[in-house]
Amino acid sequence: MSRQPLVLLVSGDRLAELTTANSLASYGYEVLLTSTLQEASHLLRTNGRISVLVVDTDLGHAGAGLSLAKDARMSDPDLKVIYTSRMPFRLADAEKVDGAPCLRTPYRPHQLAGVINQLVRRVATEAEAYAA
Repeated sequence: MSRQPLVLLVSGDRLAELTTANSLASYGYEVLLTSTLQEASHLLRTNGRISVLVVDTDLGHAGAGLSLAKDARMSDPDLKVIYTSRMPFRLADAEKVDGAPCLRTPYRPHQLAGVINQLVRRVATEAEAYAA
């Protein structure tokens, strides 16, 4: 049985963060929580098991969440990234990493779980296609 992805959830809303983490855990995901971009950067550098980054682009100064995702993806090209934002239409595609969806906040935890599942399943399907 394969291990579920380890999700790093970076959010500025503590209550939403806890609710989302508990919900993701009920879907079988392991979740790390942080509300600062600095701590998220540290966790991404030191924990090689993190395979999904969910980052609130409304945190910190403009573009900080986008920069975190770019730096993380450069270090780990297989890292799945999901952006969250109150105004996703303001995120320029050129600023986002390839293949990273954006979920409008506030979102429901099951919506995030569905997006994570799609990203993980897409990679598994692609790997199976190459193996065939």
